[in-house]
Amino acid sequence: MDRYSNFSIDDFVWDDYFRQWILSPDHDSITFWNTWLDAHSEMTEKVERARAILLSMQIEEPEISDEEINKIVKRTVGLYDGTNTKIQKLTHRNVSAPFSTWMRFAASIILVTLLGWTAYSVLVNRKEKSQVEEQLTAPAAHYSIVEKTNTTTRTMELTLRDGSHISLAPKGSVRYSEPFQKERREIHLTGEAFFDIRKNPDQPFLVFANGLITKVLGTSFRVKASEDRGEVTVEVKTGKVAVFAQADPHAYKKLEDKALQGTILKPNQKIIYAGKEVKMVKTLVEKPEIVVSISETPKFVFEDTPASDVLNTLGKAYGIDIIYDTTLLKHCLLTALLEGLTLHDKLDIICKAVESSYEIVDGQVIIHSNGCKN
Repeated sequence: MDRYSNFSIDDFVWDDYFRQWILSPDHDSITFWNTWLDAHSEMTEKVERARAILLSMQIEEPEISDEEINKIVKRTVGLYDGTNTKIQKLTHRNVSAPFSTWMRFAASIILVTLLGWTAYSVLVNRKEKSQVEEQLTAPAAHYSIVEKTNTTTRTMELTLRDGSHISLAPKGSVRYSEPFQKERREIHLTGEAFFDIRKNPDQPFLVFANGLITKVLGTSFRVKASEDRGEVTVEVKTGKVAVFAQADPHAYKKLEDKALQGTILKPNQKIIYAGKEVKMVKTLVEKPEIVVSISETPKFVFEDTPASDVLNTLGKAYGIDIIYDTTLLKHCLLTALLEGLTLHDKLDIICKAVESSYEIVDGQVIIHSNGCKN
């Protein structure tokens, strides 16, 4: 562990094991680096900066085919045979016979070892790079992989064994094991789909898309994975959803924990994840919907009602946090008919009436007001 104590940011960026942890984390690398950071908290800033650089650069390990690896091995053997001859010619005049033989042997062994290590390193890097994906996708012997692709122009409706439902958009595809593994239910998505998940706290439901993991216990939400832009959008309709990057150093813990960890989204909230830019933006969906039952839905008809009460009514109906200064707005009386309007239209009318403004910050509505001029 101590060899990393004096590392610079550049050293971390180009260290193979550090890069594996950031770009393709597995249980061993996650355990190692979490333990190391606990013991070297002073290095946290360097580690975070190196992590950001790696994720933005998306440094790729060199790919090499099996055929090329075989060529390296054959070339290594060929060079071994040729090296003996060349070394013999170079050392014949100046070195005694016993020492010459030893030198030829040693040089040949070094050359073979170096070339052999090159081929071995490529294989190891390739294996390390795919460990997480294999861990998350490889089913046991009694499981089978199911792949569904929507080649039509209409939404494809899928019902899973656990009773969950998927509405797969055209050109979208999903891949999952059947039956699901005991610990969790995993879906790998390409494209867009709406999920209505049967609740099961003991078996979390996970959606993997473009480097983002969406974890739920039972809810309904939409995931849009853009292959060309490398973005993922998650929109929540009901319940709660946790999202976190697959490159998150704590991803393994968040996967294993039965509780929801990560960035939590509530109804009418969405998040946009751009992995290449190391950016995750939390906001509201374009058209928030009322989340309470029909019997609990207010009529949105107000007469001389304090603006603070009106905003509180909106927040409960849409399941959204609306932040405002109660002291300033409780004396601002509002008379308005807001029935049938969108949330944004309602907010526009309220803010105009009480000389205020609003903005969306981290999936919340923030009201800016100086009070009313009465």
